[in-house]
This record gives sequence, structure tokens and C-alpha cells, in this order.
Amino acid sequence: MSEPQSDKASNDTALRFYRDVLGLERLHYGIWNDDDELTFDALKEAQARYENYLLDSIPDGSSKILDVGCGTGEMCVNLQKRGYDVEGLSPDRNQKGYFAEKLKVPFHHFKFEDFEPEAGKYDCIIMSESCQYIPVNRVFENAAVALRPGGHLMVCDYFVVDHEAGILSKSGHDRAAFLKAAEGNGYKIVKQRDITHEAAKTLDMGKLIADRILMAADMFTERFRKKHSWTFGFVKWLARKKIKKMEDQLPLLDAKRFSEVKRYEFYLFEKA
Repeated sequence: MSEPQSDKASNDTALRFYRDVLGLERLHYGIWNDDDELTFDALKEAQARYENYLLDSIPDGSSKILDVGCGTGEMCVNLQKRGYDVEGLSPDRNQKGYFAEKLKVPFHHFKFEDFEPEAGKYDCIIMSESCQYIPVNRVFENAAVALRPGGHLMVCDYFVVDHEAGILSKSGHDRAAFLKAAEGNGYKIVKQRDITHEAAKTLDMGKLIADRILMAADMFTERFRKKHSWTFGFVKWLARKKIKKMEDQLPLLDAKRFSEVKRYEFYLFEKA
């Protein structure tokens, strides 16, 4: 089984920014307490709380685990510490490198929909914010091949419930279609939790980080802008499309609107 021939679309620069610039090993949302302050320490604790919830929800009797979209490998490290036999999967070459730094276990450098798993190999497949990138039917079809009879598919991700909300509606699977596909492929829900409220605060933290980055950029360019106003204006004009794209994406950090448009939910499915 060969690896993908091209990494062109498989280099997650956001991952590099979170890990190498912000120092975050976990890339997913967190489960926040209402009284948590917006600090990096609180963010890390919320992300650890989220991860521990997933690990605590792995059904008894599970041994072989596949982490789909394994990020920097942090969850796999903790799975291994708990005694599980773990493997990671991701199409991203940076994730592959980070994973290899931490673990000496199998890493599958594939998109899940292109992965050809050994039939019945895994007791549980975990998809933490990776399900949204996989075509819905391929989620359940490929998982059905990879899971042993009675195995479990764990999905924790956000789903769209309002399709008239512009850019906020463009990421995440349609919730109703996702659940219909699960049922149609013979999966039953054995555990479910809506964590929209607890997770949305992650966006408040994201907005705080973005505001600080923009403030720093403004401070560091202030002198240049004053001395070379024409040059700065020309550069800004050249970058107008990227600037417009960034401005259009700011609504993605609106926690209140996110909670109106999407549901961040945990599902544990059992395959018949």
C-alpha cells in the first residue's frame, strides 16, 4: 500500500502556527468551564479536558485504536499511556513528522477515504474534528471495513444546522444528513453529548489571539507606514484579495453566532 503521490494539499500551515508559534500541542476545541478566564493556560486545560472526555468514553474491552486526523500525536501518546494499541492516520506531512517525534507506532499517511484498512482490525476509531473533512458516506463505509464486529466509531465535531448563515455554513457536515447516513449504514448511537456551549468559548480565545496578532502587526509597521505611506499603500493594494479573505473569515470567530448555526457534538456509534 503506497503513500499519496502528492503533499500539495496536505501541508497544514495552521498546525505549524499553533504548535511552533503558539506552543499548542493540541489543535482541537476545548471543553471550557463557565468561569474559565481567556488565557493560554485555560485553553490548554480545556483542550486536555476535551481529550480526557474522549478517552474516558472508549468502551470497555477496546484494545486496538485508530486516531484519524491525529494532529501532533498528543492523543495517541495518552492512549498509549492508558495501555491501548494505537495507530495514527493523517494526509498531512507535518503531522507525520510531529507524530514520529513522539511515537514509534504505525502512522498511515493517507486521507481516510483513500485508506485501505485491514478488515476488522480496530476496536475503536476516533475522529476528533477530522470527520468534517471526509465525505459522509465514506466515513461510515470505510469505518465498517476497519472495525471488528461490534466495534465503535467515535466522532466529536461540529455540524451545520443552519445553511443560510454564509461562511459559517460552509464548514462541517449537515447534521441531519450525517445522522441519516449513520443509520443507513447500520450504526446505532450508544452515547451522545452536545458540547456546543462548552466548546464555543474556544472561539473567544481565538478572537483574542487574532486581535493581539493584528495589534502587534499594526505596532511593528507603524513607523514604516508613516515614512513610506505610498509604498505601504501599494503593498496593501497588491495584497487586497488576501486581506479581504481574512476580513471575510472573521465571523468564524464569533462564538455566539457559531452556537446559533452549528452544534458541536460527541457521538459514539456501534457498528452492527
